[in-house]
Amino acid sequence: MKFRFLASVASFTVVAGSAFAADMPLRAPPPVLAYDWSGFYLGGVIGGGWTRTDTSNSGLSILGVPVVQTTDSSSFIGGVEGGDRYQFGKLVIGWEADMVWGGNNNATSITTFSPTPAVFTVSRAITADTRWAGTATSTVGIAHDRWLIYGKAGVAWAKTDYTDNWTLNVAGVGTAALFSGIGSTSNSNQVGWTVGTGVEWAIWNNWSIKAEYDYLDFGNKTVAINGSVLPNTTFSIPASVGLENTQHINQFKFGINWHIMPNLW
Repeated sequence: MKFRFLASVASFTVVAGSAFAADMPLRAPPPVLAYDWSGFYLGGVIGGGWTRTDTSNSGLSILGVPVVQTTDSSSFIGGVEGGDRYQFGKLVIGWEADMVWGGNNNATSITTFSPTPAVFTVSRAITADTRWAGTATSTVGIAHDRWLIYGKAGVAWAKTDYTDNWTLNVAGVGTAALFSGIGSTSNSNQVGWTVGTGVEWAIWNNWSIKAEYDYLDFGNKTVAINGSVLPNTTFSIPASVGLENTQHINQFKFGINWHIMPNLW
């Protein structure tokens, strides 16, 4: 009798324990860690740049020269970039610097003065060649795991070389140079501002790819054009004129970044 009672108790315990275990909720799997955008990175970019340069010299309007001559140019660009980021939840803030090189070179040529009848014609040709541009910006973005959408704003620099050439064409005689000069914004501190936006995707471990648009504006600057009147003749006279320059640049860039190390603090 005693043996039967103990066996019944043991059976009830096993059954009750199994039912209780079945009613217990299953332990949730550990959460998958989101990608962390914090840290230093270095990379390279390629893309295209479009430059619009408006040059003017209002003092020459008495000769029939338009107040503004516009030079539009575009080219392939390539360069390097680097920066650092901190992530707080989904918010990502940081800084970034980049520099790109390209050959945004184009020319504008106009007839500035031609009497009637056109016994002679005075023409002017201007070229603008933007050799490089760089930016230093603050960045802020929103991360969704391996995707990052961001904006940026800061300071921009650029170097543009100019030529300014005046020619005289006399009907039935030929063409002669009246003035020829060159200038560069490297001597006039071409500093402006920039804003941009982009999207970046962490494709694998420490590597990410990005697509970005940037707008660079340099306001109005005066560039010294140094040359000579009646060049290539025995009557050549050194001369320097001021060329007013308003320039802005649009850049579309694709890049790849290597996230080299976490923040050190």
